[in-house]
Amino acid sequence: MRRAILHIGTPRTGTSSLQMLLHTRRDDLHRAGILYPALTPASAADPHVSHQHLGETLDGRRPRRERGELLDRLDRTLAESRDDVAVLSYESLCLLPPWHRAPKLLCGLFERRGFRPEILMTVRPQAAYLQSQYTWRIQFLREAQAFRVSFETELRARRFDYWRGLRSWAREAAWRVHLVPVQDRRSPAPLIARIAVELGLADRLLPLLTPADLAYRTNESLGPVGVEVSRRLRADGAGGPQGLARAVTARIDALAQARGLDAEPFRALDRAMTARVAEVYDRLNDALARRVWGTGWNTRVAEPPHRAVNELARLGPGSDQESQVAEILGTIREEFGGRLPAGPPGLRGRFGAAACRLVHAARRIL
Repeated sequence: MRRAILHIGTPRTGTSSLQMLLHTRRDDLHRAGILYPALTPASAADPHVSHQHLGETLDGRRPRRERGELLDRLDRTLAESRDDVAVLSYESLCLLPPWHRAPKLLCGLFERRGFRPEILMTVRPQAAYLQSQYTWRIQFLREAQAFRVSFETELRARRFDYWRGLRSWAREAAWRVHLVPVQDRRSPAPLIARIAVELGLADRLLPLLTPADLAYRTNESLGPVGVEVSRRLRADGAGGPQGLARAVTARIDALAQARGLDAEPFRALDRAMTARVAEVYDRLNDALARRVWGTGWNTRVAEPPHRAVNELARLGPGSDQESQVAEILGTIREEFGGRLPAGPPGLRGRFGAAACRLVHAARRIL
């Protein structure tokens, strides 16, 4: 039976290099017997390197009619393909609620076309994921709080429970699961290379890799100065469409780099926070690791080394970089001017956001 690899998560684990390889090397992959189907709805202006469009029809961010359009296209593509491996990749599939019918829908579709589903999931310590998720919100002008406040709010958020995100998918795939740590104690190889080995596709994928493929990164986080500038902008009401927000934070990063700032990555986790994360997730992580690997979580997953906190909101206004933050803030406000909201969102904006969330929820259920 042919194989279907469903890469379901997790976000913020660096799998964009894998998706870029799959997206840009479709012809090479086809010659190697690997199908990475093109699934762009007619209404979308551009394709996506992952299967995000399909994922968004499942989580409610795109209209339900596009779900049928893309599933029909996937079904036709599988029916016509002679490749023996198919890969579907969207790292937020694991965030769908456990009751969602997506696992049954997608695994069933592949099975009907003669592809046996297998689940691929990349994981990292939840403490690092918490911080990375914070910097993602910072990157899109969605975070006004200091990390400590966000940490308290997010600590038990469902996205950080890997067992919860995987279980329904694994069940539909008869527990044919590939769990790959971002940093593996057993191997210093790059993540994309370890994924290829784990999937048994190293002989097909590794010859296609170039140094640029291994070095490719996207959505890189801002450094400590950039984070503080973005946080203050958001606290003052800045926001807007994703494209504008990303342009603002890209400019913040460029201004910081031009001043010789942010040579080190943002760090906000202290030892007490890391210990609290361990209290919440160690048991769940260990159960998952023993189910998939037959060994403990810590025998495979490497924890990042502890380093001193450099979050400016934590260090306080006495920081020697306060003047640099103020200068960059002034430049951004001058350059982007009226394109950024001037104050916190009003009642109308909050009602609009709530209505949007209701629409998304309804689309997930249907």
